[in-house]
This record gives sequence, structure tokens and C-alpha cells, in this order.
Amino acid sequence: MKDARSGRIILLAHCLLNQNSVVMGLAKRKGPVEELLQLVLREGIGIVQLPCPETGYYGLRRFWAVREQFDNPGFRNYCEKLASEIRDLVREYIRNGYDVIGVIGISGSPSCGVTESGSSENWIGPPYEAKEYNKVKKSGIFIEELRKKLGDLKFEEWDWREVEDSLSKIENLMKKD
Repeated sequence: MKDARSGRIILLAHCLLNQNSVVMGLAKRKGPVEELLQLVLREGIGIVQLPCPETGYYGLRRFWAVREQFDNPGFRNYCEKLASEIRDLVREYIRNGYDVIGVIGISGSPSCGVTESGSSENWIGPPYEAKEYNKVKKSGIFIEELRKKLGDLKFEEWDWREVEDSLSKIENLMKKD
């Protein structure tokens, strides 16, 4: 049976569709990232909103964090469980002939960074003494666990410092081969 569906799916980091889940003080939009949402809607691609591992594990009243804080057995196990559920959903789409385009993460996120994540290097101590964090060329913890489960799926990231470049990269990812 044919209908209007495109048969194309993209997986988006939770906060791209819901900035209300971001650590207090860091949201860049009121709700979704409109320009990204407009691109996906224009292309007629279905959206799977990834869970936010930080909100699920630490809640909304959390402080900002860095990769080293999340790189612990408890958080990794939680992310691995979420990644397994996403893998099963992706397999179901693929089994039924859908084109799963890829995953869009967030540049610099300690959970959802694709090519870089925030790092404290070796700093530990009271949060009020925290210095600026640096970016390291490592994926965030959730993205690492997703990559283990999703194999060949393509990953791209949204970079708030380069909005137009991010849109261009994601649009290129969406182009049919």
C-alpha cells in the first residue's frame, strides 16, 4: 500500500527539537532549532528525536558538565541502554525499507558531540572554581555508545558557532546517493 510517506528518517539530538532540555543558561532558542526543522520539513524527512541522556540521568536541575564527568560506568551504562533501544528502532525502519539518513549530534556536547566535546582536562573540585572548559577531538559519551550500536550510519553535528555551515553539511547528508 502506497501513501504519502517519504520513507526517509533522520535521528536528531534531543535538544535540537527541544531547547528546554538544555542546561539552564545555555539554550540558544525558545524551543526547536527552527532553521534545522525547516530544512528537515522541506525535504519531507521523518524525525526520530533521540533521548537526552543528560536530562534522563541527571534531570533538568543539573549544572553544566564536561566529558570527564560523564565518562563513568553508571552514565556509560545508561547511554548504552538508550543506544540499544535506538538501534532496535533503526533496525525496524531499515527492515521495512526505510532510508535512515543518519544521526545529528551537537558540537562540543559532552554527551552528543560527534567530532568534539567539552573537556575539563584534569580539573576537579568545587563548581564555583571551574575554569573555562576546552574542546577535545573526542565524541561525547552517548555518541560513542550510539556508534557502537549503529555501525555504518552516518553522523554529522550541529555547531552553534557555524549555523550556516551546519545547515549545509546536514543538507548534503540528506541528498540521495
